[in-house]
Amino acid sequence: MSQPFPDLSIITSPNNPVIKSPFVPYQLEFYQTKYSLMDIDRYTSFVKNAVSRFRASRAYKNYKFFLMNLGMDRCQINNNITMDMATIEMHHNMLTIFDIAFIITEHIINTTGYITSFDLVQHLRKVHHEHKVMLVMLNLTAHQLYHNTNNFFIHPDMCFGNWGAFLEEYKYGITIEIANKVIRYLDEAIKVGSTQDNGLMEVRDHLVNWSRYNEYNLGNQSYGNTNY
Repeated sequence: MSQPFPDLSIITSPNNPVIKSPFVPYQLEFYQTKYSLMDIDRYTSFVKNAVSRFRASRAYKNYKFFLMNLGMDRCQINNNITMDMATIEMHHNMLTIFDIAFIITEHIINTTGYITSFDLVQHLRKVHHEHKVMLVMLNLTAHQLYHNTNNFFIHPDMCFGNWGAFLEEYKYGITIEIANKVIRYLDEAIKVGSTQDNGLMEVRDHLVNWSRYNEYNLGNQSYGNTNY
């Protein structure tokens, strides 16, 4: 049986409860802020923890099952391979699930001032259930190949989800790096062939403006309730 941390104390602040111990060099706050997430390793751990919890949740599994019942039960690369023949996995295209969680975190912190891991998991659940992330079904081999090669491109016409609505809703979380990643993807899509626009190219045109605003304006201003 694991032993508890010695001299563990809980500071029940009405604004932000904190767990601390004299034997560790850090403390754990319930609410995360721009200040508490300044350390890149801590920020990465916060996002990865929430993503892991969401992937393991019943909501994530039920959403994949829901999409398969809609007919997305086969690999989009090898469409003769169905869920009855091989493992079919849900791939987040263009933006990884980590990118999505990062954008949500940045948006919430920039507009509200604080976020918890519970908040982040709930927002991940929300944007999936509202079909606002770009998804494509791949068999296990194709999925592994995608993540182990640099020239595996999946066109947006092969994907499901209104990702433009996601970027609109969480625009205050778009960094310059994220904007450039999306623009490079869309430029490649245009180069490969025509795409079903549906207003998404207009979103592309807004990306740089959103990212520059977030980079140079929001960082020096306070938004919403920042008491946490």
